[in-house]
Amino acid sequence: MTPALRENLRMYLRQKRHDFHWQQIFLSVYFGGLYLAVLLAAYFGMRDELAAHPIPSAAVLLVPIVAIGIQFGDLLMKLFWRRSPVEMDDYLRTRPVSPSDWSRFVLIDTAQGFLQWMFALALGVAAVLFLPWWSAILLLLLAYSVSMVNALFQNCWRRAPANQWTLPLVFGYLFWTALMWTLVVGSTLLEAFRAGGMDALLESTGPTPSYAAYTFCASAALLALNVLAGWFLHRYFTRMKNHNEETHAPVSARARNLGDVSLWSIEWVQLLRSKRLRVSFILIAVIFLLNTYLQQQPVVQKDYHGINLMLLFGVAFPSIILAQWVLGIEANFFSGIWTKPWPVEGILRRKYLFFCAICGAMAVLILPCVLWMGMSFWMLLSTLLFGCGVFVLPFMATCLFSSRMDLFSSAFFNYQGGNKQLNFFSFIMFIPMGIYFASYFLLPTLYAHLLIGGLGLVGILLSRPYIHWISNIWHRRRYKIMERWLTE
Repeated sequence: MTPALRENLRMYLRQKRHDFHWQQIFLSVYFGGLYLAVLLAAYFGMRDELAAHPIPSAAVLLVPIVAIGIQFGDLLMKLFWRRSPVEMDDYLRTRPVSPSDWSRFVLIDTAQGFLQWMFALALGVAAVLFLPWWSAILLLLLAYSVSMVNALFQNCWRRAPANQWTLPLVFGYLFWTALMWTLVVGSTLLEAFRAGGMDALLESTGPTPSYAAYTFCASAALLALNVLAGWFLHRYFTRMKNHNEETHAPVSARARNLGDVSLWSIEWVQLLRSKRLRVSFILIAVIFLLNTYLQQQPVVQKDYHGINLMLLFGVAFPSIILAQWVLGIEANFFSGIWTKPWPVEGILRRKYLFFCAICGAMAVLILPCVLWMGMSFWMLLSTLLFGCGVFVLPFMATCLFSSRMDLFSSAFFNYQGGNKQLNFFSFIMFIPMGIYFASYFLLPTLYAHLLIGGLGLVGILLSRPYIHWISNIWHRRRYKIMERWLTE
């Protein structure tokens, strides 16, 4: 270990001790205990069933398949929540830290990260209850290797300066994915063919050492492939240079000033750069979008008379997550913002258009339900209008009691920026929800479309005078609001 790497690790451990909070331990123990409780309850509930119908001995062949099955979910989770360092800060750039030392430091930080161990430990603990102990260890190692390759890919992706670095990453990752799935699925199908078919494979309950040997061989090949992919990614990360390290980096001819950034783009920038907003928005959008598609299944639609209960939430709720703050973001910079010629009414009107654009984007993502799953286009259109004009618009009034929110803290179990006025005002969403569901349950479908869409159009037409009225109230209370922001 070189002195530079040793010094980096020493500073890293010191920073970890400084940033340590007992809340993290409590949350980890809480959710870990909850997972174990659910797992043990399921195991003891199935114990009699397992005694009568034992798990086939061929189930050990599923170990590599389960391990690679976490690939895409693990990658998606890392894109949402993982923000490990991939570049040296200015302090370290002035020190004799070589690229190889820095890449080793990033590799150590990546290897010990909790997100790399979370899926592997969860699968390993579950496998101990239902499979032999050696297969649980294999599953833990294989799942960890898949998660490590995902993490190293994310490190390279975040450090890559341009397309000439990202395109080889994408093609290499797709090649590794195809090779990994071909290896594992092909070996399982080969063993099933040797055993006389998949049915014969799943019904075998006697002791068959060949299944264990076959699992060891497939797992060893998969582990070797993942280690090789991780080594290539580590070397790629070491040789990569970002634009700040290039010897002939392009120099901008002029400084970027306010005129180069539109007020509309500021809304998108603050959503993408703020960890708290980004994580909350993406998580809510994915959850309600998935629930909208599940609610559109024919079995569910038959029980609810063709009404998708999640459609309103899938279209408008991601905007509500952002609209509940309104000026909570600007409260961090109000000393500079209110010195610019930007009226509050203009800010609120731009934010409302931004929320409507998000509702429109969510409606576009739900269009496949209309094309292939039997959802009515008019129901989607009327829901979009209702979401923009009735569901989201009232939340523009939260600017009157917005609190300053921390933009870069974690969104998980974080209530900073909320207050009792905001929590009380949030109950207003139950009024448009009641109107929406009552219309579709009590009225004929055509009349419900007309009523919901008509109310949405009226709300959109009245949005300008409503925002003007809200901004006038804000101006009358501006000194009181700014004094509160100063004390927060």
